[in-house]
Amino acid sequence: MKTVFRRSMILLVASKSLSLCSPFFLKMTVNALAMAQNVDLTTACIGIGAFGLSKVLSSAFGELRMNMITQIIQSGSQKVAMMSFTHLHSLDMYFHRVSAKNTVFAIHRALKSIESGLRFSLGFFSPVIAEFVLLCGMLYFYCGPMYLGNMLVTLSMYTIFSKEYSKYRQNLIRKRKNSEKQSEFYLNESIMNYETVKAFNNENLENVRYNGILEKIKNNAMKVQRSLAKLNIG
Repeated sequence: MKTVFRRSMILLVASKSLSLCSPFFLKMTVNALAMAQNVDLTTACIGIGAFGLSKVLSSAFGELRMNMITQIIQSGSQKVAMMSFTHLHSLDMYFHRVSAKNTVFAIHRALKSIESGLRFSLGFFSPVIAEFVLLCGMLYFYCGPMYLGNMLVTLSMYTIFSKEYSKYRQNLIRKRKNSEKQSEFYLNESIMNYETVKAFNNENLENVRYNGILEKIKNNAMKVQRSLAKLNIG
């Protein structure tokens, strides 16, 4: 697995390097065709070919790396699952008598969480970090420290804004979920107590209450959508 992991890291660097180099090939093509008097078709064709090849190889390396990452994740999950299975069988009879049956399902959910965490960290977070480091190095080399500092400050402000505003949106989303649960609960209770509603002629009251809950759901949904628009604009 160590060899596979090292190979996946090499493919990651190669994929991101090719992805960052592709604009330079495009720049070479544009420069070769920019001057009407001195059009260099050979350089332009080489630039177009290199641009397309870099895009294809970047995608191919990325997919090949994901196959390796999947192999690592599945092997690790299998090993942890077998360790958990063996450990459960090694426990005494008292544990199995007093423990709830939901323990097995909790262990299964934990294993799925481990797999999701590994897939996020190795499949998403690592490529972003690698590309960011390579991009910072390229900006420092070609544009200088002032431009790099400006980019880092701007990115930091954007990150802080997104983080804080996302926390605010979580509260709005939670309120919308609670309203939907309240609507589902009230609908179920009202229909289950249909005879009581009919006996006291409370259909209008039930309609008013349910319409109020639906109005709350609509308002919360609009707040969530407006907050998403503000987050995207920001």
